[in-house]
Amino acid sequence: MRRFAVAQPEAVETLFDKLRIRGRDNPDWQRLVRATGRAHERFLLVRTPDARGFYHGLLTGYAVALKALQGKVTASPPRRRS
Repeated sequence: MRRFAVAQPEAVETLFDKLRIRGRDNPDWQRLVRATGRAHERFLLVRTPDARGFYHGLLTGYAVALKALQGKVTASPPRRRS
């Protein structure tokens, strides 16, 4: 799995594609798909690194929401004591 930096255009495009593909098959998720599209459009319009980072974070949050809707969110493993 390739690692991306925050607000890196390739990272945002990859994330947006995954969200769009997974969300388009379920009509109940259309609000999430539309919100994702708006966040992606705004990411493309802004130029400052802080604004781009904000929209990248927003898209990441939408990705987590989509995974939760799909039932793929699991609890974190228990911490090991030292």
